[in-house]
Amino acid sequence: MFRPELAVPKESRLPAILTLLIGLAYLIVGGFEVLSSLHLIPPIVGFTDLLGGILLMIISSVFLTGVKPLLKNDQEGYAFVAVGYILAALLFGLQILVILTNALGWFLHFENWVSWNIWTDFTPSLWMFIILMTGTGSVWAIGNMRDKIMGVKKEDSQ
Repeated sequence: MFRPELAVPKESRLPAILTLLIGLAYLIVGGFEVLSSLHLIPPIVGFTDLLGGILLMIISSVFLTGVKPLLKNDQEGYAFVAVGYILAALLFGLQILVILTNALGWFLHFENWVSWNIWTDFTPSLWMFIILMTGTGSVWAIGNMRDKIMGVKKEDSQ
């Protein structure tokens, strides 16, 4: 069903646990952003975007939807993980674009951007994606090192 180049593991319990942790992290951070933007909790720098919080919660729901198929060892659960990554990357890219346009307005000394501070644009959509990519990249690297140390070939680990 899947191409061998994708190299998805046959046992999907660990990916299900990681997907659950990622989904819960996005849900919690998105919830804090929504609560902070509605002033239901004390304001947090960078947590002022209601729409951004809702989008983080949508990304969370995509990741969390993939947990159940992965726990059943259904390989189609990886589609939810892939879509979650794509949505998180799109939100990250949009935030980078916002930072660049705000920096341009500040550089050109536009009236509304004179007091702009880059720290207000470090939103959860930015740093959550960096943590997501760093964390999953580390898991991948550690898994590859473990396989090399144990002498497991790529065909055997799938």
